[in-house]
Amino acid sequence: MLDFAAADDPWKLEEFKGKLSITIREFGAELVEFEMRGIDPPLANAFRRILIAEVPVVAISQAVIYQNTSVIHDENLAHRLGLVPIVYDPDKLAWRVEETNFDETNSFEFQLNKVGPQMDKNKPQKGSTRTTVYSGDLIWQPRSVEEKTKYQDNPPRPVADDIIIAKLGPGQEIDVLCKCEKGMGKEHAKYSPVCNATYRLVPVITLSKPVVGADAVKLQKACPDGVILIDKGSDGQKRAVVGDPCKLNVHRECLEPFEPLGVTVETAKDHYLFHIESTGSVSAETLFTKAIARLKEKCAVARGLVTDSAGR
Repeated sequence: MLDFAAADDPWKLEEFKGKLSITIREFGAELVEFEMRGIDPPLANAFRRILIAEVPVVAISQAVIYQNTSVIHDENLAHRLGLVPIVYDPDKLAWRVEETNFDETNSFEFQLNKVGPQMDKNKPQKGSTRTTVYSGDLIWQPRSVEEKTKYQDNPPRPVADDIIIAKLGPGQEIDVLCKCEKGMGKEHAKYSPVCNATYRLVPVITLSKPVVGADAVKLQKACPDGVILIDKGSDGQKRAVVGDPCKLNVHRECLEPFEPLGVTVETAKDHYLFHIESTGSVSAETLFTKAIARLKEKCAVARGLVTDSAGR
């Protein structure tokens, strides 16, 4: 039996709980930005990787191509269709087990049928002779009366209707049946729910000496808006104070000329700024909570494995 109590473990749960904090800076359907304090780099990166690869969304999984006489090859057309983000709650679909059929419990379908412009050979043509195929041309096809009734108020649809899929010339046609199912980004990029999921360490700006007058104004102008603020004391003199260091998103060389004035920049070891931007399939605020839930599940699994190992 392993003696975990005797192991050198500097990590303490109560200390971690006391230091951990989350400050929401922006919280909306498209973007969530927040500060997280009191965590180590592995935990911060785990949260980012979960957002990219382990929060499920729905995407076009299979394209049955009945007709494609466009200049785009079949495999490229299927790839483009798969990358069109789809608005649909993945929790409403069951997971489709490999080698099982698509049905109403684990999938839904779109039909794409578009024909190129009709040309009159006896008349001179002016302007473009192409027809653009957009994501908005994907039409949801309910497979039963029950499915139609269930989703008629909020049917599955592309996130945007103006995503270009192809261009068709005269006589060209695309006719495709698209089958959608839920998946995760670790299987394919089309299932990744975020177009941007990043974090960075927040800088620590220290003014060891008062920066006043013209120097204070120069320091403020050298930084992005909001990083350095100007405060007027009771004597009316301008004095620089640190505002929001999270807004320092440029190279720190901008502050090097002010080192003789006592201005220093360091990196916090446990203070991170996260930026989550959704593709639109699932709102960013929902992704935030789902990622936390997924992280809790992974921690529970890891705890179970450690407990089982300790009991052997």
